[in-house]
Amino acid sequence: MNWQIVRLLYTKEMRMLLRDRRMVVLSVIIPVVFMPLMLYASKFSRDLTARARLETTYRYAITGSWAAEARSILQKALSADSPEARALKSQEVHTPDPAAALRSNDLHIYIEALSGPEADELLAREKAESDEKKKEQESETAEDQPPNPRRVEPPKRAGGTPLVRIHYMGNRDSSTRGRNQFRTLLTAARHDAAGLLLKEHGFPVDSQSVFALDTDNIASNAEVTGSTIGRFLTLFVVALLLTGGATAAMDIIAGEKERGTLETLLTTAAGRGEIVAAKQLLIISVGLFITVLQVLNLLFYLTLKLIELPPDFVIDVPPASLFALALLFIPMAAFVSSVLLTLSGYAKSYKEAQMNFFPVYMVSIIPSLASLLPGVSLRSAIVLVPLANVSVATREILVGRLDWPMILVASAVMAATAAIMVRVSARTLSNERLITATQFDAVELDPSHSPFARDVFKWYAVLWALLLGTAIAVPQLATLRRQLLFNQFVLFLLPMALMIWRYRLNAREALALRPVRPQVWPVIVMLVPSGALVANGLAQLATRVLPVPREALEQFGRTIFPASIPTWQLLLLIAVIPGIVEELAFRGMLLYGIRRRFRPLMLPLVIGAVFGFFHVSLFRLVGTGVLGVVLTAIVLLTGSIFPAMLFHAANNAMAVLIVRNEFALGYDPWLMVSAVAIFALGFYLLYRNRTPYPLR
Repeated sequence: MNWQIVRLLYTKEMRMLLRDRRMVVLSVIIPVVFMPLMLYASKFSRDLTARARLETTYRYAITGSWAAEARSILQKALSADSPEARALKSQEVHTPDPAAALRSNDLHIYIEALSGPEADELLAREKAESDEKKKEQESETAEDQPPNPRRVEPPKRAGGTPLVRIHYMGNRDSSTRGRNQFRTLLTAARHDAAGLLLKEHGFPVDSQSVFALDTDNIASNAEVTGSTIGRFLTLFVVALLLTGGATAAMDIIAGEKERGTLETLLTTAAGRGEIVAAKQLLIISVGLFITVLQVLNLLFYLTLKLIELPPDFVIDVPPASLFALALLFIPMAAFVSSVLLTLSGYAKSYKEAQMNFFPVYMVSIIPSLASLLPGVSLRSAIVLVPLANVSVATREILVGRLDWPMILVASAVMAATAAIMVRVSARTLSNERLITATQFDAVELDPSHSPFARDVFKWYAVLWALLLGTAIAVPQLATLRRQLLFNQFVLFLLPMALMIWRYRLNAREALALRPVRPQVWPVIVMLVPSGALVANGLAQLATRVLPVPREALEQFGRTIFPASIPTWQLLLLIAVIPGIVEELAFRGMLLYGIRRRFRPLMLPLVIGAVFGFFHVSLFRLVGTGVLGVVLTAIVLLTGSIFPAMLFHAANNAMAVLIVRNEFALGYDPWLMVSAVAIFALGFYLLYRNRTPYPLR
């Protein structure tokens, strides 16, 4: 390696990169202005809300048979010497139809006050109508809805008690603010009235004098602020690294291929090793610059208080914390930069590099959210998970917990991962992908670079985005039955048909619809129970890496296995249909598309990872990923998708029956050893009777 040539190439590449206005905007200007813009926007929104709350005169009306009493109580509350009353400007409006006035924005709220008997009659009628509506919808959606433990039930009301109901428009901020302020006043008035009744009936002291209630937050303001910022800092840095670094990475490899300048560079005396080294140093420099710039930017604006922030918003980052953040962010920047450079090297053009960027972006963002998981500590196995360990460590550093042994371990893991990625990037670009556009034309003749093989990941990236988008934006799919059927038939089965039609594929070959040796079936049956025990053991080990609150697990169980759905329907929805459709999608089309792009040992890992990410839930990632690896291995050994369908369906059916029969699977080490031995024996038998999947 001639480092003088590397330095010359690096200087030349840096000058060219700095001349690119688009790169300067995305990699320099946006990171510089992003943090102050975000802080100014937050402050502006907060000030605007406070000003609107103080300046708005809330128009209200009072109606109902108990209106006179409610008006008297409200007027007394408005005239009280309290911060809430002094901050509220109000005006009563008399209107014959307060509901219409509220909808036409002539009122912010209206208060319906009913006497005890009328309130009893109204609530009884509403309850009867609600029960009837639930019965009508039971066959469609109600039976799919799991109970929501977070739903706040209204307080119990004694019969004959007057009812005061505040009507407002939830889609108007001013109406919602008015509801909140009037509710605060009326709640305080009710409390005072209750105290007065206690005194009238001989209670010797005021209700507030029974005992004093107070809270004391022993965490400093700096620790609270650090906890808030630390949860999102890694996410912001990774996002900026990806967006800013991607522009530079795509231009120096994919862009040069498209422009034809890479071919000219290869004709010089510089070897491929020097070219790759210079480009790697360049993209790592860009990544480090973005990282350092963003951290200093944050500290500059917050520490020097150039932006007015709330009094309790305090930033205190001592030099030791800055040093710890540097130990984490520098190798993280090198890792992300090498990933982007490899991505650019695999692309034939700038446009293709942009298309391939989306799945890399999503996969990188997910572990950056690890700091949002409750109960996850750096003193757990998560310290060995790249990016996730940086996310958790950053949160703990900013709250003042400098656990140096674990910080050093996380930094070493991130540095080792970055070193591996740098080596992989250099080897890949030097030996295979650093080629000219003319050579790409010859490569197109290779069947491993067919249009479907080139586009298959793009299809699945779009499907993954649709899976997330529809789950969030389409409330009609909120029920278990509708969501499962939509995912299986609309997001998986229909696109498979489109792929086969678009690329004129042989359906039998693409979906691995091949006959199976008879001796394979009993082996698959043997693998199912041992596989369930192995999966249970792996799940319990995974909880040590990503601890999951018990409430989240219980909520997940109610969502996936709702008690209102009959067992036979659950078996159909969770076992049979996914066992067929998901196998066709992942071990069929996806395996067929990438079979020549990866080595046989890598194929199960890649498909397992994709399969895990399609199940969205972070704490299920390990379990579903391992299941995807096992199913892919079965297809590779048998050459057919049918054994994987049986294993998949039987595995899910066992999960349904275990939950429905409330059978608890404990963790017995000897039982786990036996299950692993039987599972390994099963795969040995599959190997002895193999019909290998055609990879060429």
